[in-house]
Amino acid sequence: MHTVLILTVSIGNGHNQAAFNIHQKLHATGYDVKTIDFLQTERYGFNKFLSKAYQTLIDYKPELFRHICKVSEFDKFDNVKYLLAKMNQRIIGRLVQKYQPDTIICTHFSPLAAAAEYKKKYCSSFKLVGIVTDYIVHPIWEVAHVDQYFVAHPSLVKQFKHSSNPSNTITPSGIPIGSDFTPPIRSTNINKILVMTSGQTDQSMLDMIDILQTLSHRIDITFITGKDTERKKQLEELTKDNTNFKILGFTNQVAALMKSTDLLITKPGGLTVTEALATATPLLLFSPIPGIEEDNARFLEMHHLGYWARNKHQLKEVITAFLHSPEERILMSQRMLTLQSAQATNNIVNCLTSVTNHKVAL
Repeated sequence: MHTVLILTVSIGNGHNQAAFNIHQKLHATGYDVKTIDFLQTERYGFNKFLSKAYQTLIDYKPELFRHICKVSEFDKFDNVKYLLAKMNQRIIGRLVQKYQPDTIICTHFSPLAAAAEYKKKYCSSFKLVGIVTDYIVHPIWEVAHVDQYFVAHPSLVKQFKHSSNPSNTITPSGIPIGSDFTPPIRSTNINKILVMTSGQTDQSMLDMIDILQTLSHRIDITFITGKDTERKKQLEELTKDNTNFKILGFTNQVAALMKSTDLLITKPGGLTVTEALATATPLLLFSPIPGIEEDNARFLEMHHLGYWARNKHQLKEVITAFLHSPEERILMSQRMLTLQSAQATNNIVNCLTSVTNHKVAL
């Protein structure tokens, strides 16, 4: 039986969700699949330190994080990237010895670089695959000895700059999402707004609530706070007098909620954006994490797949304009459907399994 090891990193939920979606599909195909959170391979260690440092920067020094993202684009940063890879290759070694994988799939650049370094040093035969979960290919993803990359959009293929990754090893598959994210039949009469609160700052939440409370009470507004119980309590208190507001915590009904809403307000995380594209849910992007999420927002805005409100005043303008533009909502949904994002997980798994089946036949 073909054995697949999927390596993810629990920084945000996107990398884990992409790993889960691929795991489910490969397992259903009959593969032996194991998914590991790279941060959980050691109780203490440099990776966990970096994870905590990342979260601290996002919470308290977002502008500094944007600067770090820019600095890491330069070729001189390659020395740091490969140093981190060498530090982590011993973890890869333990995992390879334990699971004996035929294929290693990484949904984060950190284990990908480490696995590539291990593969190079020990001439390992496992197939190494990277799944980029954003609408940009940051140079940190580019490492030698990766056999296959999957990216979100055809325009991202040319963002790979080095000859170590020829274009025929880079497949514009889309970002892997759950099978329930499919396009519905939509009404032209807007009466529902969905807000994803994950990653939003306290100020951005207050800005959104101030504006949404001025809308007609005939518009139902649902907030999803996920596992953030403290934010759920805060929103329930802030909106207790608004009968058209509904606050949800963790739910496995995100796909159904997207399909039944007319506008999604969210920060532009790669997975959430792809789920919206797959369900043709018009997007309003607000308060992205500086750096890569801003690049996601820029991509969507450039391709007319979403609106990016850069401040509170633009947020109000866009919501007001959107409420009175049913034609634009229809056009945006139609543009979203041309990407066929709902097929991304199938595209990746079909590509991986067809190569495996071909080798078996030989």
